[in-house]
Amino acid sequence: MSDTAPNHYVQQWRTTALHEYQSGGFALRNTTTAPEKITGEKMHFPIFGVVEAEEDVKRGDIAKPSNPNDTTVAVDTKKSRAFEEVYEDDLDQMTVNRQQAVAKRSAMALGRVHDKTIVRALRAATKTVGAYASLMSVETLVKGKQALMQDDVEVQDGNVFCAVDSVSWAMLIGDKRIANSDYVGPNLPFVTGNLAKTWNGIHIFSLSDKTLREQDIAAQATCLMWHRSAIGFGYVRQLTGNVVWDNRKDCWTHNMRMRIGSKLLLPEGTVKLQAKYVPADIVLPAA
Repeated sequence: MSDTAPNHYVQQWRTTALHEYQSGGFALRNTTTAPEKITGEKMHFPIFGVVEAEEDVKRGDIAKPSNPNDTTVAVDTKKSRAFEEVYEDDLDQMTVNRQQAVAKRSAMALGRVHDKTIVRALRAATKTVGAYASLMSVETLVKGKQALMQDDVEVQDGNVFCAVDSVSWAMLIGDKRIANSDYVGPNLPFVTGNLAKTWNGIHIFSLSDKTLREQDIAAQATCLMWHRSAIGFGYVRQLTGNVVWDNRKDCWTHNMRMRIGSKLLLPEGTVKLQAKYVPADIVLPAA
C-alpha cells in the first residue's frame, strides 16, 4: 500500500474543504480588511490618517501640506490546524458522502477558529452601549451606530456589520422594522438561512453563540458592531492539506492547516453591544 492517498481523492478532499470553508465554515470572511502585503510570517495592514482641508484660502496663499499620519501595522501570523484519523483499510471503499463529511468537518473547525480570532480582536474595543440586564433591542443598535458616528466613522457605505447571539437575534427579528428589511450586503453564509438583515445601514446577522460568547459569563452576551476598516484579517496561503497513511495505526491521517493573522486596526470603528442572554425571557410581539 502506498503511504500517500490517491491523488484524485486528495484533490477532491482539498476542493471540498476549501468550498465548505469559504461558503460557510468561515462565517466572517467578507467582513474584514485584507493585508496590503505579506512578508514571511508577518502581515502588514494599512491604517490611513485623516486629511484636513484648508479653509478661507486667499489669493496668493501658499498651500500647506496636510500630510495624514498614514501608518502600517505588522501582525505575526499563527498556524491553525485540523487533524483527523480515518480508520479505513482501503480509502477507495469510502463513500462519497463520507469523504465529503471528512472534508467538511475539518473545514468548519478551521473556520470556527478563524471566526474566534476575529471576535477576540474586536472585543478589544473600548466603546460600549446597552446593558447586560436588558435584552437586545433596536434602540441598542441605534446607540451602537451613533457611537460610531461620534468618531466620524462612515456608517452609510455598506461596510458596517453587527454580529449578535441567538437570543438577541430572536428579539431583533421579532421587531417588524428588522423583520421586514432585506439583506443587501456582501455574501455571507447567514443569508441562505435567513439569519441576516440590513437595517439602517447595518448588516445584522446571527453568529454562533459559542463563537461570539466565548468570553461571556452566564446570562450575558457581548454583541459586536464594526466597520470593515476597523479589523484586519488575512492568511499567508490558501487552505492546504495532506492525506497520509499511518502504518502504526492502520489509518489515513488528514491534516488541514492555514496560517492566519488578525488585528484591531481602528478601535473607534468598533462598538460592543451588551445584552441579556436568557432564552426563557424572549418575548415576541403578537402577530
